[in-house]
Amino acid sequence: MADPGYYHSDYIRHPVLYELGVKYGIKTECIPEIALPSKLEELKDVIRREIRKELKIKEGAEKLREVATDRRSLSDVANIVKKANIKLNELKSDLQELESQLLLSRGQSTPTSPEDLSYDEEIILASEAAQQQRQLGEATADRKLASLEKQLNIELKVKQGAENMIQSISSSNQSRDKKLLAEAHQMLADSKDKIEYLKLRISKLSKQQKGDNAGANGDGRSSEMSGVEPLLDERIAELRNRLRIEAAVVEGSKNAIRLLQSDKKVTDKKALQEAQTSLLESTQKLDLLRKSLDMRRQELPVESSAFIELGHELRSTGSSPGYTSLSGGSRAQFLSPAPLISPCVQVTGTLEVRLMGCQDLLDDVPGRSRRDPLASPSDLKSFVKGVTIRNSMKYTYSIKEDTSNEIMAVLKLDNHTVAQTSWRPCSQQAWDQRFTIKLDKSRELEIGIHWKDWRGLCAVKFLRLEIGIHW
Repeated sequence: MADPGYYHSDYIRHPVLYELGVKYGIKTECIPEIALPSKLEELKDVIRREIRKELKIKEGAEKLREVATDRRSLSDVANIVKKANIKLNELKSDLQELESQLLLSRGQSTPTSPEDLSYDEEIILASEAAQQQRQLGEATADRKLASLEKQLNIELKVKQGAENMIQSISSSNQSRDKKLLAEAHQMLADSKDKIEYLKLRISKLSKQQKGDNAGANGDGRSSEMSGVEPLLDERIAELRNRLRIEAAVVEGSKNAIRLLQSDKKVTDKKALQEAQTSLLESTQKLDLLRKSLDMRRQELPVESSAFIELGHELRSTGSSPGYTSLSGGSRAQFLSPAPLISPCVQVTGTLEVRLMGCQDLLDDVPGRSRRDPLASPSDLKSFVKGVTIRNSMKYTYSIKEDTSNEIMAVLKLDNHTVAQTSWRPCSQQAWDQRFTIKLDKSRELEIGIHWKDWRGLCAVKFLRLEIGIHW
């Protein structure tokens, strides 16, 4: 039998190791000094396993709290969480003491704080939970997609049946079948609407899955945009795409105007007016897009390749005095390929829009001049000479030399004006107007805000109609 005094001296030499060893069931008696670090590591692993266990218990209880409805269940869950927190604090304290002992045994001096230790453990658990959540989400999305495709196949059969019924009734030429024929036509119309709706849902869900997979695999981002936050990356990609589109519209409008003005004998005044208006509107949109892209660029690290790349792109589009297409010319040779933006899904149905008002609009709009509001860039004067500002399909308006506080919103559906607000003083409650817009395979809604003076278009928003679909 060992001498009790021996254990007493062992406790005096390593009290932390002795107490924690007894507490967690690790034999710590009669340990030579050379084996002390390995025994401390063994005890450290035991405590870490206990921390993981308690974290999982706490996580499980938190999930139960989300679904619990009765007061008794909520009380039980609260007790579980409370006990888990007490146990975790105790374990973290023990781990800190053990870390201090371990560092001292290795000749180090600064122990790890409890916050750092708990953070490490929570990171491990969070990583495991995130992976499980991704797998669960993928399985759920797959089931949902399969269900939608099944519904689509059923509706396609219904549509085919309705078409066959209409053909059969029409060939019989019997007046008594008129009611049945009307019902068949209604069935066909309803089926077509359901098919369009299901196709839209399937398309959107498929795009979401592809985007999630690309994000998980680190794909879908250009090399110059690597290291950029995903949301900022997406916003920059969208702005770059818009910038290229409007620059192309400017070039197309210029070419159309040149062609129409070249023939002095036959001039299509209406076509010329439309081309000049398109040029003016796209030029003003380019001013706003360039400013927005430059603001997003300032959010990037100055030394990043993305910051340099966007600087080149902004210079290549030119400032207001002369836009050029990005598709040709030596000025575009250093640019990366156009960002990949998924095409908008076609939407059929009815769109309800309520416009309330605006705030924080640009007072100093880039590219505008009080002296020549229609064509401040010198090379555009020949293109828009005599053009009248048309910001709606209903009427024109005269610009004011002094700045005005009145604003108007113009709504465009796939680049065709469909509605407008009244002129009202700028405020958050400027209009409060509602619009009902019929959609027929439409893709995008554009909302432009105009000052009623020489500044013209001061804000523009593009909305993909598919984002308004909920299920």
